[in-house]
Amino acid sequence: MVISVVSFRSRLAILPLLLVLFALSGCSDEQQGDTPTIIYEQLEPSNQQAFIQQMVTRYLMLSDRLQQQYLAYKAANDADGFILFRNNEWTPEYIEYKTHYDQVFYEQKAYIYRHQLDGLFDLFFGLHKLSVHLKHSLLEKDWKLEQQVLQKLTADQAAINRYLLVTP
Repeated sequence: MVISVVSFRSRLAILPLLLVLFALSGCSDEQQGDTPTIIYEQLEPSNQQAFIQQMVTRYLMLSDRLQQQYLAYKAANDADGFILFRNNEWTPEYIEYKTHYDQVFYEQKAYIYRHQLDGLFDLFFGLHKLSVHLKHSLLEKDWKLEQQVLQKLTADQAAINRYLLVTP
């Protein structure tokens, strides 16, 4: 799988943002293993961009990790290893974040639709389905499905990055 220059540049462009978010979030030992910190206050123009940055960052971290592990397990011809990784590591982490974003979406649906942020949530919620398709493509050696999923993943990563440009 060749990573396109555009994809690489778009990921490189958000690197400073990721570093700032990491520095702002702190990295104390007591935070590791705890429930993820999600902005729960009422979404409004003053905190909308910080929320978007956090959600985009989490999506990119999860999707990159999924893709990297998929490619590594595929190279090792280890479908069972990928399935174990996906089921025991990736999916629980994803579900933890998704549960919080489900709550935000449910409680603030009117604001989210009014400010056209529903697509951001759709992309995040759709990531799990892509992980299932990757699992099946590797298990069944369905390389056409693999290419479709990897293309969709790349397109979704580009789409979610565009939310960083949204201004309230």
